[in-house]
Amino acid sequence: MELYAHASLLRGKNACLKVIFGLTVLILCMALESTAVFLWVTVSMMALAVFGGRMKLSAYLGLLGIPLFFILFGGCALWFATGDIGQTCHVTLRAISAVSTFYFLTLSTTVGELMSVLQRFHVPPVLTGLMYLIYRFIFVLTDVWQSMYLAAQSRLGYVDYRTSLRTFGGMGSNLLVCSLKRADDCYNAMAARGYEGTIHFQEPKRRCSPGDVWAAVCYILVTVAIGRCFG
Repeated sequence: MELYAHASLLRGKNACLKVIFGLTVLILCMALESTAVFLWVTVSMMALAVFGGRMKLSAYLGLLGIPLFFILFGGCALWFATGDIGQTCHVTLRAISAVSTFYFLTLSTTVGELMSVLQRFHVPPVLTGLMYLIYRFIFVLTDVWQSMYLAAQSRLGYVDYRTSLRTFGGMGSNLLVCSLKRADDCYNAMAARGYEGTIHFQEPKRRCSPGDVWAAVCYILVTVAIGRCFG
């Protein structure tokens, strides 16, 4: 997702405006009780990410597939528990609209810019630093796993079912050790560059144009109007 955020044409917009806009739309999704609002937000946020950010529709749907699976699974569980199909659809569409809003924000704004905006909102630096490090170490863990998987595959570690189980167990036991070593290397690299417990995020100075502000305000007003008309 970070690569898509770097390549998005919406990255050139002011990060603070995008965060405020995204949080406002998210609050509206939680506050308004209109299915039309949920559909409007889902479709419009997808259009902003795909057409506004020049992102492939297939890539967006591929990223949306993972949370969509869990949302639909939770919707089925809610349906079986309550027996109310109307409430199930309402909750499911609300969740999908909220995820679409988060995707618009994360696919158009890099993590460093998001952390910088949070620090401008006086979020404690310790919290933003932990959030960033946890985010980065997820990719460290993934990279270690992929390297171990390719190494095992090149040595015929998945030639049959029994060998695959033995290989999987060995990779699982070594994953923690290798990940801790990579994490220690990352910390040493940060310490060599002057890390003293606080990560400072540099946010590029991008002007907040009046046109972008008016577009955000108009979108919010249209969302509220849809909620009033179809609520």
